[in-house]
Amino acid sequence: MKIKSLSIYGYGKFTGFEWNTIGSLQVVYGHNEAGKSTIMSFIHSILFGFPSRQSSQLRYEPKFSHAYGGRIVIETETDGEVVIERMKGKAGGEVQVQFEDGTMGGEERLIPLLSGMNKTLYQNLFSFDLKGIQEVQRLKGTEIGRYLLAAGTFGTDQLLSVEEDLKKESEQLFKPNGRKPKLNQLLQQLKESEQELKKVKQQNNEYESLLLQKDRLDQKRIKLENELKEKTAKLQKATTVLEKWSILQEDHRIEQRLEELGWVDFPVDGLKRYEKYLDKQILLRNQIESVVRKLEKTKQIRAESQPSTAFQPVIHRAEKLIQEWPLFLQNQEDIEESKRKIEENKVRIEEIEQALGLYMMKEKPNLGIAVKEEIRKLRNEQLKFQLQAEDLSKQLQKVSAEYVEIEAQCQSIEENLWSEADFKQLQKDKNEWIRLEELLQEKKNQSQNRQDLHKVKKQNNYIRIGEGLLFFLSLMLFVWSIFTTQWLLGLFTGGICGYLLLSAFLVNKTKKSSDEHLTLQIQELTVELEKRSKDYHPIIVYEEQLELRNEWKRMYQELDQAEQAKRDLLDQEQQINVSLDRNRAKLQTCKESLGLPVDFPHIRLEEAIDLLTEREERQRKLEKLQRSLQEKDDKQMNWLQELGFIAGAAEYTLGDPSETLFLIKQTLKQEEEKLIRQKEWESKIEELESERQTLESEYKEYNHLLNQLQKKAGTADEESFRAKAKNHEEMCQLHSRQQILQDQLNQSVKEDFSLYASQDELKQEHAQLLMFIKEIERSLKNIRQEATTLDHQIGVLEEGGTYTEKLHRFYQSQSIFQEEAMNWTKVNMAISLLQATMNNYILDRFPKVVKKAKEYFAFLTDGQYPSLYYQENGQLYVERKDGALMEPFELSQGTKEQLYIALRFALVFVIQSNYSFPIMIDDGFVNFDKNRTKKVCTLIQKISEDTQVLLFTCHEHIRELFPSDCIFTLSKNSELSSESDKSHSMI
Repeated sequence: MKIKSLSIYGYGKFTGFEWNTIGSLQVVYGHNEAGKSTIMSFIHSILFGFPSRQSSQLRYEPKFSHAYGGRIVIETETDGEVVIERMKGKAGGEVQVQFEDGTMGGEERLIPLLSGMNKTLYQNLFSFDLKGIQEVQRLKGTEIGRYLLAAGTFGTDQLLSVEEDLKKESEQLFKPNGRKPKLNQLLQQLKESEQELKKVKQQNNEYESLLLQKDRLDQKRIKLENELKEKTAKLQKATTVLEKWSILQEDHRIEQRLEELGWVDFPVDGLKRYEKYLDKQILLRNQIESVVRKLEKTKQIRAESQPSTAFQPVIHRAEKLIQEWPLFLQNQEDIEESKRKIEENKVRIEEIEQALGLYMMKEKPNLGIAVKEEIRKLRNEQLKFQLQAEDLSKQLQKVSAEYVEIEAQCQSIEENLWSEADFKQLQKDKNEWIRLEELLQEKKNQSQNRQDLHKVKKQNNYIRIGEGLLFFLSLMLFVWSIFTTQWLLGLFTGGICGYLLLSAFLVNKTKKSSDEHLTLQIQELTVELEKRSKDYHPIIVYEEQLELRNEWKRMYQELDQAEQAKRDLLDQEQQINVSLDRNRAKLQTCKESLGLPVDFPHIRLEEAIDLLTEREERQRKLEKLQRSLQEKDDKQMNWLQELGFIAGAAEYTLGDPSETLFLIKQTLKQEEEKLIRQKEWESKIEELESERQTLESEYKEYNHLLNQLQKKAGTADEESFRAKAKNHEEMCQLHSRQQILQDQLNQSVKEDFSLYASQDELKQEHAQLLMFIKEIERSLKNIRQEATTLDHQIGVLEEGGTYTEKLHRFYQSQSIFQEEAMNWTKVNMAISLLQATMNNYILDRFPKVVKKAKEYFAFLTDGQYPSLYYQENGQLYVERKDGALMEPFELSQGTKEQLYIALRFALVFVIQSNYSFPIMIDDGFVNFDKNRTKKVCTLIQKISEDTQVLLFTCHEHIRELFPSDCIFTLSKNSELSSESDKSHSMI
């Protein structure tokens, strides 16, 4: 199955979002809060249904849209393109499926389309995230192997957890040598009651006879039931062998031929390599003999005073130990400090639990930022609503008072208003009065103009005096210029005299005309103003009436507004009361989710969140300090062990660490002095020794290669060598075929096959087993009928008196015991069925997963771990490049995570024939270094050739490892961008 496109009508932060083209490999890149997890949850919800409101999973209901849901277009090999649309409705939502041929359906068509896959199984098998990889970091020792085995078989360790829980429940009910388990106590009570009953039964011989008969029948019934179980198990084994008879026969023939051939070791190009190595060895032997002769002569000269052979190998370790002595002392102080902090954290955790009343916290509450923000938001809303309610009450009182006041003002204004006819007459009087006011103003202006003319007249008198002086001066200059024949000067002064004469004439004429006009206007204005009344002023009265009319209109508008405001305030008050009730319900829900007491005050919720957060933080610190303390204790112990080892090499007895370290320092100094004395001689033989070692190393290497060829081939001549090659080729072909057959078989089937000489014998035994089973079932039926008759007869004898009371008490105890025993049996049957189911899956599926995971793991580790092996005892082994076998817990943390990823991808590869679903990965490789990240991204691209892969990441360095046409970018404000030519849009 492949997802082609998706459309979100409303889901989380997305509304009207469409992603029209989704490839086989799609990297969804975006920062935090961009919506990557929302898209993953949307795909899960459309395929498998929305989470219920009681579920702990987020529903992602949109905040600003009524639409909730969307559709996904998928492509399958059998049905082509199929549109799956799911909207808000009952339970997981209303789903509609539309096939390529136009047929429609609902949930009944979706279930077979998804091959019965549910959400939990899909997330376990095809959905990767950082949590699964971090689980590998948490586990230790053999737990890692079991977790990887479960991850490679079922995709999750949930079945292992269920198995552990069932075993604990079984032990709580019954232990073979226990006293406290419930069944052990009930069994003891039943035995005591049975002893009392037997004392009473001795008085009734007939009763004893009937009981003996019933016991014989019970023994016979038990024997037949055991025989029936045995025959049924044999029948099941015979049926399995009969179904796989042809495969078993072929496997048997191959084993016989392989036994005839035996194990044939044959190297590639063995003879050619053998001759080449032999020639090299002869040349090196001559060179070594020459160097050895020179070296022996040089070594004879070296004197005694050899350093200690026991202490020399540990000199570096001794120096390191001396350097680590301050760290040892510091570490000892840190251990004491860690113990103090652990006790301090434990005390603080108890104080917090007592302060909050957390005496029995069943599960870990959600203390995320979102919860704290939600509580703060609810508290703020509650305070806001309360303040708003108080404010609205005050406003309502104020508005009511204003309404009464405005209504009274309106009535007062109406009493002083004139009628409409009187107001129109007043308006005419006002206009006439304005005209008279303008005349009065004009008279004032004329009077002012006359005063201005008098002032100008005075100023003009001074000007005329100046002009007269200028005229006489110009005239004298004119006369002088004529007598002196200065014609140019005479012309200029003559012009000035003419201008002054003309100006004086015009000014006198204008002045006279203006004075007469002003006098006339003033007289006319005086006549008009005398007609105006002294007592009546229409303008003032008109303005007063106009202001009263405007005030009346404004007051009526305010009256309407006050009435509307009063209704609005009443509506708001009702809404705030509803919001307050809803807010209190939400706060109560928050207290329940946090595990707080019902009577815990709302006002302390934020403080409770802080205390719970502090408790979780201190719990984490406590665990971290305990782990740190254990590590430091281990370091101290390792240092002391190293000190003891070096002291033994120096032939000292381990005592006080400081004294022992002082003796080691003295020995180290003595050995260094010996080395200095030997340095001169060592420098002389160093060159020869180096040359000899190099030649011997090459000689040994070639000798080793020759021995390996001889050992693998087991021959000495060419003819037998070629015969071995032919046998080796046949052996490889048989082994390959045998591996294919063994993938379809298990060891128990092969052992059952060896019990039969022919298929006819097997069929005959199969038929006989069927007959035996039918005969046993008939016998059991008869025995049960006879036992019913005996029970009735015994019941008749058991009636009456003390015996009846004790019998009743015995049967009551027996009934209680049988009920608890039935519960214990159910639990153990569940354990057996679960183990059988897990073993079947492991035997059938896990070898195939290991075969493919071996390829992936070798690729991820650059060939450092070329192979994986799974033993029948349930243990997984990793083969290192040098041939060493290692258990998973012996690997480094990063290598364990690579092994986990290889197993998960291999599991998807093995089951893809039955469940072909896309893989979704949510930032699962952020803890890898650059090289490992590149390797896993390359593997993802390879896997995407057969299976669709959707990788969600917020890390840019991971995005850069994929082609640009595979990347789909989400921005934080929900605006989309794409680095490819694909059509992505936000509606």
